Amino acid sequence: MDFPEKSVFCRIGGRGIDPGRGHYVVRIEVFAAVDPPEKLIYLDEEGDFQDKIDKLLEEISDTDPREIEDSVYKFFKFDICRSCQREYLKNPLGRHNIQ
Repeated sequence: MDFPEKSVFCRIGGRGIDPGRGHYVVRIEVFAAVDPPEKLIYLDEEGDFQDKIDKLLEEISDTDPREIEDSVYKFFKFDICRSCQREYLKNPLGRHNIQ
């Protein structure tokens, strides 16, 4: 098949997708769940909010910024063909030994 210059390729099977036949989009968001209360910072009249922020910044100062970003939120978007869409829906997490 000869597709136009702006063709779409299936990110699972690698085949070109005919724009006239349509395709599917898989969107995945991975984000941090709300931490238990001991990790949350609360504004209170008794505590020093700036000290709490400074302590958190010190804790993460040696961490790669990408690692911090990935630990909070990550988004993926993949184009897939109809054939791969059917298979993907059977096992979206890619787990082995599904019964």
